Amino acid sequence: MVQLTDKEQEARSRICLALDVPTVEEGLEMARELTDFVGTVKVNSLFTVAAFEGVDIVRAIYDSGGNAFLDLKFHDTPNTVLNYARAAAVPGVYLFNVHIAGGEKMCKKAVEGAYEGAQAKRIERPSVIGVTVLTSLNDDLKEQSLGIAYDDLVRRRTELARSWGLDGVVCAASKAGALEEEFGSDFTYVTPGIKWAGVQREGQKQLYTPDRAVQDCSSSILVIGGAIAKAGNVYDKNDPKKLLQRGTADDRRNTAYAIVQAMAQHL
Repeated sequence: MVQLTDKEQEARSRICLALDVPTVEEGLEMARELTDFVGTVKVNSLFTVAAFEGVDIVRAIYDSGGNAFLDLKFHDTPNTVLNYARAAAVPGVYLFNVHIAGGEKMCKKAVEGAYEGAQAKRIERPSVIGVTVLTSLNDDLKEQSLGIAYDDLVRRRTELARSWGLDGVVCAASKAGALEEEFGSDFTYVTPGIKWAGVQREGQKQLYTPDRAVQDCSSSILVIGGAIAKAGNVYDKNDPKKLLQRGTADDRRNTAYAIVQAMAQHL
């Protein structure tokens, strides 16, 4: 086990590894090998696959020294989400998310369910995070006749999430700093899409790296996927999607540690 400094431990606690891999076995292997440098592991479709295979993936991650972010984006009737949230409050779940678009009653029921589930199991309540707007949406907002710009909708839904008692929001890393200035640092900003190509240098403004992200927002959790999971991978030059050789565990661990060190310099 690697001995991290206090600042590096803080950086580790703010890294969430996106476990977007094809098999449960591969996902758990990666979670175990990176637990020294990653505080939370995000599971979404793999959660469903694990359930079909009879694997308690949350417990397995927890037993390996990590916590889970259940990226299941609950969006249903208030009482159904109440039951989902109650069931999600188990040891190892650090946070889960709901769609803010589900409305005030649904969001409040999610928090209520998380409290009830945690109290029943005598554990700390997991954080309930609201999804503002999916990053894949943009022009789709016009097609849905919502009549509001993407950035304005992100801001409005963050405002609603705060007033409805959620613990934070999922938003683009490029928006987190401005949202934190307006809505406070006692609110969590979960930011996907973090990239890594070494410490940010001049001329890399378009690349949202971990060291830049923690400078922009003091209360964010950085969701990092391929930058760690695909470290050391070798692809076909003529077909960039064709994997020729998978990186080693050392490749992934070394990259994760470099990210921790880069973040720690700004904490």
